[in-house]
Amino acid sequence: MENNFREFALNTIDELGLSDYEVAKLTGIKSSSVSRWRTGKTVPRKNSLRHLAQLAGRQVRFVKSEDQITVEWQDEDASNLRPYVPLQNIRQTIKVYTWSQSSQSDFFRRNGTISQKPVHALKGIPDVEDPLAYSIIIDEEQNPLIDPYSRYGDVMIISPAASVKNGDHVIARLSDGRLISRKIQFSEDNLFFTRHEGGAADFSVKSEAVHFYHKVVYVRKR
Repeated sequence: MENNFREFALNTIDELGLSDYEVAKLTGIKSSSVSRWRTGKTVPRKNSLRHLAQLAGRQVRFVKSEDQITVEWQDEDASNLRPYVPLQNIRQTIKVYTWSQSSQSDFFRRNGTISQKPVHALKGIPDVEDPLAYSIIIDEEQNPLIDPYSRYGDVMIISPAASVKNGDHVIARLSDGRLISRKIQFSEDNLFFTRHEGGAADFSVKSEAVHFYHKVVYVRKR
């Protein structure tokens, strides 16, 4: 089945001004894979396209017809493209917010960047190479939208640019305004969100019903 995956991936990389090395460091996609895309030897997989979309602060959708599948932006407004910060400019601290802040409707802009001031900052973490990384303190005793793996007083360290795969812990902003903390599973154009304490998915949504999802890379227990 024909597709436009290669052209879409390379255009996104070029628009962001990324080198193959930076793509590898920020997404986990091997730089050799990007080189093979450029030479036409291989075609990106769907998850690779999702990882690149995360860097851009946008979402993609896949449209099927009888003989081809096409990837395209859910939001055609390129002004939503998230500004890229070079690796050498990674800050030495990580801004900290509270869940109460982050669940407010005006906390996140549509592209996933943050509009409010932090309550304080953490020292930088060497393994987190994302200049847009931030933290959220769980400041609510009980909230059904917060994964039960995280407790009151815990600090979730979140990397918007980190690659997300099935089973990863994420926070996600849904189009109805809810902010949730769950494990994520991908299935075609559906996203399933599951509690860490086992069982079936709490609910599923179409990819277009999710504004963004960011990977939780650490949880610092209180």
